[in-house]
Amino acid sequence: MPFPPCSSPSRRVLALLLEGTTELIEIAPARGLAEPSAPSAAEAVAAAGFTTRADLGQYFLRHEDAALRLLASAAIPKGRPVLEVGAGLGTLSLAAASAGHPLWAVEKDDRLGAHLTGRLSGFGEGTRVTIADVRAVDLDGGLAAGTHLLAIMPFDADLSTALIRHVFTSLRVERGLVVITRQTMAQLDEEGGGLRLEEVDGISRSDFWPSAPSVLRVVAIERG
Repeated sequence: MPFPPCSSPSRRVLALLLEGTTELIEIAPARGLAEPSAPSAAEAVAAAGFTTRADLGQYFLRHEDAALRLLASAAIPKGRPVLEVGAGLGTLSLAAASAGHPLWAVEKDDRLGAHLTGRLSGFGEGTRVTIADVRAVDLDGGLAAGTHLLAIMPFDADLSTALIRHVFTSLRVERGLVVITRQTMAQLDEEGGGLRLEEVDGISRSDFWPSAPSVLRVVAIERG
């Protein structure tokens, strides 16, 4: 299933919740170019002056091709449900939903709620958005058995370690694929806790806006 096309090849409007109000951000074509490529969601919010939250370890994928590579690395069986923690601007969410996976996208930053909900609105009842800290969400009550975690975790080792461990307290989560820092992987390995980690790929710092602050790992997680 392809990504939904832009409504116009030369101009794109992104509805984003900024500072408590819905602001329309319009990206005009560059001068001299009749048909420029549409800006990504990350490029649009960067141009609009959106401020990322350091307390959330917040970084956004720049382009959908990186999301598709992550989805391929996850090797999630067709039709299996996906839990995404820290859905952000929805670039990875869109890849998972477009591939036909029932998706529960959880995002703590309420500024992104309107944009994220709007971006995923065309996928029907199988796709849900929850604006909350995942640690305050009833995972057992909301997840189906065999769920796969697919997430770009906060680039803060303590926070991402805590979130991953919390998600795997739900036995409905079967396995996962996460983007984490090298420090997070080392911390998870050191603490043990019944999770088996395997690095399956890398990802460039420049694939994110702002650029990621440290070396990143794409890691598969299974129960030990």
